Amino acid sequence: MEQEISTKKNNVKLWGGALLLGALVLFIVGGYPLLKQIALDGFGVEVTGTVVEVAGADQVKTPIVQFTAADGEQYTFKSYYGNKNIRFAIGEEVQMRYLAINPQIAEINMLGRINYPSNLGATCIGSFLLMGGLVSLRNKPLVLAFS
Repeated sequence: MEQEISTKKNNVKLWGGALLLGALVLFIVGGYPLLKQIALDGFGVEVTGTVVEVAGADQVKTPIVQFTAADGEQYTFKSYYGNKNIRFAIGEEVQMRYLAINPQIAEINMLGRINYPSNLGATCIGSFLLMGGLVSLRNKPLVLAFS
């Protein structure tokens, strides 16, 4: 009987750890680009950049853009988002935003906004997994009182 309880506790801890690991992965996958895009939309400086290269496989192409910041220096960045439906040609001018405090943080306007829902969804799912993992790792039972 005692061994059965110990096995159940170990299984709960294993699932709790798996949920926490899943939450961490989803926070990285969804949280970073979501926070980056919110910062760019709120504090970003809008400029026109030029596509200097297109990287990626046959299906998904990711633009590499060069732009001149307000300080007069040229910066090049690779877009965080690849897209198989939106194609960019070398030499094409694109509207983009960058953070004045760190011009390496930049994104093409349309690509960042297209991916808002998926980044928000991944972040929300990650937060639910985090809550589930933390609850399962507690030593006390969870009681919900709706009175």
